[in-house]
Amino acid sequence: MIDIFLTALIVYLLYYFISVKRFDNYGHVKKNKNNVNNKQKKDKKMSNTDRVDDYMALPSEVKYFIKKYKVDLNKVNLHGMLKLIGFILGLDIALVSIFVLLIFKSIVIQLVVASLLIIPIYLISLKFLARNFKKRGLIKDV
Repeated sequence: MIDIFLTALIVYLLYYFISVKRFDNYGHVKKNKNNVNNKQKKDKKMSNTDRVDDYMALPSEVKYFIKKYKVDLNKVNLHGMLKLIGFILGLDIALVSIFVLLIFKSIVIQLVVASLLIIPIYLISLKFLARNFKKRGLIKDV
């Protein structure tokens, strides 16, 4: 049981330092200190170019989640959503890796089965996350 938590924590920390740290607490892409003046720091309203820059900096799985489930970016904090998706990814990888390591002895079979299992399990997890977002009113009404 501790193996699952340890694996999930390691994957989450890797995801956090690679993807989440690029965004500030408001969910905007961190820019160089030379390019940002004080007025822009205090202004919490986003222009269209800021939204496009923030969206383009997102990891591909988050872009997929936003497009597939029509997440309203005006209501969602990207920083918080990245942390949540990173947690889900870490948990999924931990569950699949522990499951595969316990059942199969051959490393080749472990790699093949884990590769085949991780994508559908992750997509199912994103579906449950989308249902949660819909209940909280964070999905666009189309």
